[in-house]
Parts: sequence; C-alpha cells; structure tokens
Amino acid sequence: MKTILAVNCGSSSIKFKLYTIPELNVLISGQASSVATKGAKPSIKYVVHDHGEDEKNSEDEEENMPYEAVFKRIVALIDQSTSKHFQPEDAIAAVSHRVVHGGTESEPMEIYPGHTEGLDLLDKLSDFAPLHNHRAVEVVKFCLEHLPNSRQILCFDTLFHHTLPEHVYTYPLAPPAEAPAIPLRKYGAHGLSYAYILGRMSEHLQKPQEELNLIIAHLGSGASMCLIKQGKSFDTTMGLTPLEGLPGGTRTGSLDPALIFHHTPTASEKVDFNGFPVARAEMIMNKEGGLQALCGTSNFGTIASEMVNASSGDSEKYRLAYQVFLDRILNYLGAYLLKLFGGSATSAGSVPELHGLVFSGGIGERSTQLRADVGNYLSWLKCEVDEERNQEGPKDGVDGGVKEVTKAGSGVRMFVCLTDEESQTANMALNALRKAKLID
Repeated sequence: MKTILAVNCGSSSIKFKLYTIPELNVLISGQASSVATKGAKPSIKYVVHDHGEDEKNSEDEEENMPYEAVFKRIVALIDQSTSKHFQPEDAIAAVSHRVVHGGTESEPMEIYPGHTEGLDLLDKLSDFAPLHNHRAVEVVKFCLEHLPNSRQILCFDTLFHHTLPEHVYTYPLAPPAEAPAIPLRKYGAHGLSYAYILGRMSEHLQKPQEELNLIIAHLGSGASMCLIKQGKSFDTTMGLTPLEGLPGGTRTGSLDPALIFHHTPTASEKVDFNGFPVARAEMIMNKEGGLQALCGTSNFGTIASEMVNASSGDSEKYRLAYQVFLDRILNYLGAYLLKLFGGSATSAGSVPELHGLVFSGGIGERSTQLRADVGNYLSWLKCEVDEERNQEGPKDGVDGGVKEVTKAGSGVRMFVCLTDEESQTANMALNALRKAKLID
C-alpha cells in the first residue's frame, strides 16, 4: 500500500495527514505548533487512525528547535507509526505541499530529483508570501533529500483564482522600472480551501460545480472572501499578497498605503524573519496588526465572549475589534452581492441565483454570533437564520461537513462548511501520480 503525505506549512505550524492510495483514507493526522517560535517548545500532536480506533499521541520538542528539524521529527513519527500499525512496505509515493503563492503558475508543480527547476521560482515567490512560501521551500528541499523516491507536488493557493477577470485583477499603477519576478496584480489566496468547499457544496446541493454561484468567507487567523460565479473565482479579497482584504488575527488587511510610513518611518528597511529578510512594513502589517493590535488577543472566541462581559472593564476594546471585523466582511459581501445580481439579468429577464453564503475556517465554523449578525444584515433580502441550526453547526463526517444555518425558504441560504486543504492537495497529488502513470 502506497501513501500520500499532505503537508501544510504555516509560519509557525505544520499540519500533516497521511492518506492511502487510491482511496485517500486518512491513516495519520496531526499538527506541530509553536514551530521556530523564539522561546517556545514546539509541540507535535497526532492521531493514528487504525481500523476505526484512534490512537492519540503528543510530544514536546526542544526549545528553539529549527523548522526543518521539527519536520524531520514528524517524518520519523509517521515512519514509526506506519511500521507499527500498517503494512511495513508502506511507502510515501508523493508529498503534497500547500504553497500560498504560485504566481502565474496555472497547474500544480512537480519536483523530484533531476527535475528541480521550479525551486528557483519558489525562492523568488517567497518575496510575495515571505511568512509562508519560505517555509514550504524548506520542507520541499528536505523531502528531496530525505524522501528521494517521492514526488513533490506543489499545490498553490493562487491556482483557483486564475479565472479572475482582467479588470478585477488589474491594479491602476504603471509598470515598474525593473521587471518583477511576476506581474504585479491580484492573485488571491485560500484557493485550495475554496476549491474544496466548492466541491462539498456541489455534492450537498446536488448541482454541478459549473452552475454554482457562491460567496465564501474563509475566516480564521488569516481571513478572506471569494465570489464564485458559475463555479469559477470571479473576485476575492486578498491581492498580490495575502495582506490585502480582511483583517486577520495579526494581519491588518487593507488600509491606506501611506499609513505605514507615518506609523513607522523606517518601514522600508529590511528586518530578519527567521533568517529571511522582509521589509519592516510587511512584518508589522503581517504580525503586529489585526485583532491582536485592537484588543490584545487574536482569539475570536475570547473577543466574542468578552465584548458582552459586563464585569470586564475592557469590553469596549473587544467590541471594537469585533465590529471592525464584521464591518470589513460586510463591505466585501455587499460588493459581491452587487457584482452577482447587478446588471446581469439573463435573456429570460431573471437575475442569477445565489446558491449560498458559506462560512468556513476556524472563526467561520465556530462563531455563531458572527453568522447571526451577518444574517441580520441580510434581512432586507429576507434572510432568516435558524437559531437552533446555527448553534449546532456542522459535524465532521456528517453531510460532507456542510450544515445549513438558515430556515427553510430563507431568501439567502447560509451554510457552514468544514474545510480541508490537506484533502484537496492530496486529491491533486493523486491526479498528478495518475497523469505521470506512477499509479493505476
């Protein structure tokens, strides 16, 4: 039995899942947290799924353990678990990597010994997603050395947004004097999540993907939204980099570009981020902004509970953080509704149907208050949130992880969908292996 290892590298975390081929059943799933975080001990938690029984494991690593060393330990733990629980001839046929920025690449990239040309492009693209791409490059290089018989399949978050119309992805700015590594335009992000959710919604609504019109809000520590028309990305909030659009846990989102130079006169200077140089402005807007900057925490659950805590003397700052986040969501939601409905009547005189407003990501999946408030703002479209359904939320393995949270007959149907970027990349890797005729 051969397997696919799906890896999702964050700036200080590594998510991973081991899948069977071709069924894509999950054998092992886990996450390393506090990775390459100064003064912190990385923690690896993982579950071995053995014939319906889950064996939970966890261990703490040495303080300040390098990122690559943590991934090396993950691979060792996976090897130990497969030898103990599964067939000893198990081999990782492919490693699927979630990579935030793929530039103009329109297909997943395959890298293996003797075919490593893509690594040069990845290094250049790290300038556009320095807190994420750089980590993915480290792990790809490790896999090339230590898992030489595995194909490295690089799955870019930007792939899903290659259908953006030219007038949507174009910035009103003259070309730079020196040609950049990639054109300076909107590329978007979270595309793997959007592609996965589109598939789940297609199954849930029993409609072909190419007929679906959705507005999806992927709300987590990194937050974005996407308008999908007829199964294709038509607009999205993130831009050339993930900084544009909604605020996140520590990310500012869109703001007046001149603001940072008044806030930080040395904004253009280079600073070190775990051995990788980035502009001070990027570091500040990525790591010192967002919800954390407004109220001292990036935990949205804490924000939602503390803003209504009468005994808390700080309820106002939490309420402000919540209202700022909600306001920015409404800004894009209104624009996307207009882009879908406005000026696009069919020949029969009808307007396109919005098949669903879908919430996902940690905040989108858990914040019943946020979903209820968005629903209330849509009452003019006769949207009616069902309080009981909204409180229940979705369950993994039930209805494909999709739950409607509006009443029957609601003018706008709202859903929560559990996303799974690792599953999406594993599917892409499986297709790549079949295309290369490495599996049947």
